[in-house]
Amino acid sequence: MECLIAIGNSILRKITEYTVEPVGRQLGYLFYYRSNIDNLRNKFRELDNRTTNLMHQVEAAQRNGEEIEADVEDWLCKSKNQSDEASSFLANEGQIGMQHCLSSSMVSRYKSSKKAKKMKDFVNEIQDGDKFSKVSYRPILQNSVENKGYESFETRKSIENEIMEALRDSSVSAIGVYGMPGAGKTMLAKEVANKTKDEGLFLQVAMVVVSQTPDVRKIQQEITEHLGLGLGEESLLIRAVQLRQRLSKEHKILIVLDDIWDKLDLWDAGIHFEDDQKGCKLLFTSRSLDVLRNHMGVDKNFPIEPLSSSEAMNLFKKMVGVRAERADFNPWAIDVVEECGGLPIAIVTVANALKNQGLSVWKDALRQLRNSSPKNIEGMSEKVYSSIKLSYDFLRSEEAKSLLLLCSLHEEDARIRSENLMRYGVGWGLFQDLDTLDEARDRVNSLLDNLKARCLLLDGSYAFEEFSRVMMHDVIRDVGISIASNERRMVTFKTTFKLEECSSKRKLTDSTAIFLRDRDVDNHIGKLECPELELFLSLQSTFLVPDHFFEETKKLRALDLSRGNLKSLPSSFFVLQNLVTLCLSRCKLGDVTFIGELKNLEILDLSWSKVAKLPRQIGKLTRLRLLDLRRCRDLKVIEAGVISKLERLKSCT
Repeated sequence: MECLIAIGNSILRKITEYTVEPVGRQLGYLFYYRSNIDNLRNKFRELDNRTTNLMHQVEAAQRNGEEIEADVEDWLCKSKNQSDEASSFLANEGQIGMQHCLSSSMVSRYKSSKKAKKMKDFVNEIQDGDKFSKVSYRPILQNSVENKGYESFETRKSIENEIMEALRDSSVSAIGVYGMPGAGKTMLAKEVANKTKDEGLFLQVAMVVVSQTPDVRKIQQEITEHLGLGLGEESLLIRAVQLRQRLSKEHKILIVLDDIWDKLDLWDAGIHFEDDQKGCKLLFTSRSLDVLRNHMGVDKNFPIEPLSSSEAMNLFKKMVGVRAERADFNPWAIDVVEECGGLPIAIVTVANALKNQGLSVWKDALRQLRNSSPKNIEGMSEKVYSSIKLSYDFLRSEEAKSLLLLCSLHEEDARIRSENLMRYGVGWGLFQDLDTLDEARDRVNSLLDNLKARCLLLDGSYAFEEFSRVMMHDVIRDVGISIASNERRMVTFKTTFKLEECSSKRKLTDSTAIFLRDRDVDNHIGKLECPELELFLSLQSTFLVPDHFFEETKKLRALDLSRGNLKSLPSSFFVLQNLVTLCLSRCKLGDVTFIGELKNLEILDLSWSKVAKLPRQIGKLTRLRLLDLRRCRDLKVIEAGVISKLERLKSCT
């Protein structure tokens, strides 16, 4: 009997499972219609919030040049699709919800409730899958080297082929390319680097600029970025060990060290290949054969000669256009190109200056080229200097000339921010008839575009930055420094010792602008004897600023001491009553009360500095138009009424 009862109960459970429970679920869709709709709406809201938060992280990572993880992109795609579907469903449901109530459409309520339940369950599945270890990653730099504007000349093809053969030779570990400034060494090196990559000769290609004053930390960083290796803030010695260890694992890599001026200790920098790493090579470019042959131990060196007459003329015609072919212009074109000495940078610069100009301008240009006097620029010939100087003289705008000379004061290979140039220019009184800082930014960008179009500046921008950057070719920068010194009394110093020497001998009494870059923390300097000084830039200099430093610079209008060893403001700041722009970014500042006495100040940059309090005295700066407080992480107190008193303030970041 018990056996029969058990069998009966089992049968009843199966009947219930296959009949009663399904019926109950289906009826539940009707009874819980409103609940299912509300649950979906809540889940949809949660998913939308989570998607928005994740997108903020994604956008921040992309602004920093990072790539997004594949699982994050997949989740966002699913989330978007489901959100779109849920949003459309809920919108439609809202439209016909009243009809449900009035007509009591059982079938419609049933279908909507069932769909809402399924969509809610799917949203749950999506939300359960949003546990990411990280959102983004920094990609390894592409191995191809951008070489915009490269021209392939017959006289260079043989050199290209010889360099390629040397790179294939397992007995050769280092190759050098040398020639006069502006001959095209860098562009040739880039072309060779790209050819080796296309040929499969190397798996990795890293190209870094060494320059006249090598920054070993920067060189290490750029090489490791190409290899996907992150270096910390350790000492140069530890970073060098890490880089050597990483390079020892490579089998086919080319490292191009561009523009090397003097001996560079590769071992101390971390650049070293073992004897059995036959597929790993170094390629140098330099102005000096002696540096390559005697200091860097290069196995094979290749000279870059000036272009042939026909190549130079073809390049000039390509830049100038059909005008150079006309019977009245062609004889003058031949003589102008001849005066350029076959140097590509000179030909391009002069061609841009003469393009669209009349015949009288061409004749005058030739006379200037022929009558130029030698200039004291290392490695430069008379013809090269005069051709670049000519391009400067052809600038119609005095603002453009001043901006170019201002760029030339910066260090070699610097990527100069357009925003900094705007701030200096406003302080210096460079721009005329402008009312707002936005107008000044537009003017700077317009001038920079013009200078780049004339090949006097290069684009140095980073893709992810808000403001553009420019660079200068080292030859043009040298010419700019000479012009600035001779014609505008604008000078640049690499050491505080030299600056103090000139100042103490009263050689700077008529100087209008000074750029100083000295990283020797032990250097000290006395008072600046520069009564006519209007602009003083000292970026990343670590010298100690004495209290009386600015006593004789009462005409100073723009001052930048960013990234310097400035722990407190010198008392001589009180005399700077004409100061319009003051930049103290990344300084270890304490009390900034003194700044409140600078009544004519219009631009104040304290970004990234260690400022704990913005005192009420800052409210006295009634002419202030820009206050930059970005990344002032130590700033805890802004005293009451400070910002509200700055009536002309248009930008506070």
